[in-house]
Amino acid sequence: VAELLRRVTIEEDGLVNSNRGLIGIPRPFYDYFEPSDYKYVYLAIAVLVLLLLYLAVERGIRSPWGRVLRALREDEHVVAASGKNVFAFKMQGFVLGAVIMGIGGAVFAYSRGSVGPDTFDHFFATFIFWAMLIVGGSGNNRGAIAGVFVVWGIWTIMLQLNGYDLPDVMQSRIFFIRDFLIGALIVIVLLLRPQGLFPEERRVSIWLDREMRRQARKGTAGDG
Repeated sequence: VAELLRRVTIEEDGLVNSNRGLIGIPRPFYDYFEPSDYKYVYLAIAVLVLLLLYLAVERGIRSPWGRVLRALREDEHVVAASGKNVFAFKMQGFVLGAVIMGIGGAVFAYSRGSVGPDTFDHFFATFIFWAMLIVGGSGNNRGAIAGVFVVWGIWTIMLQLNGYDLPDVMQSRIFFIRDFLIGALIVIVLLLRPQGLFPEERRVSIWLDREMRRQARKGTAGDG
């Protein structure tokens, strides 16, 4: 479906100007700051957007709605048996994810000033994002952010090395080395720490947690 939509945007000029994309996207607050300082301003904007999204998602996954989504991930038949509308919750999760990706895409487009169907290639648009989640931990929002820093750090460092005076054997293969390093990192994480850098937090009902603590106190008192 994603590839179909990409092809449609390329063939239809009226959507996003075909493969030329949208250019001249105005940058927010650009006229109020010096061009040399604007990158720091936009970094602050991006961090603020990230923080707001993180807090909103964290609140959502800790709510009853979030618990239903986690239960769907484990066994949707049990959720259906409890009377929940499985399709509705799946669609809500899908739409929420699409909204978050759309906001991220808008932040990216405003930072560059242009965007088009060919901005990302197939490798970058799929593999690199999955690598970030695998490395950081797909069940933890902090892990997802950490995975972005680790994987994107490797990606950026290798791009920077491309401008240095490297041996010819490395200079001509720097991008292959970059892809190899990220692939090797994924393999290492899957072998040594499959849950990622930040594993998913174990969550139980607040009432169950209180009962477990009460039983633990009773056991301690009985031993005394």
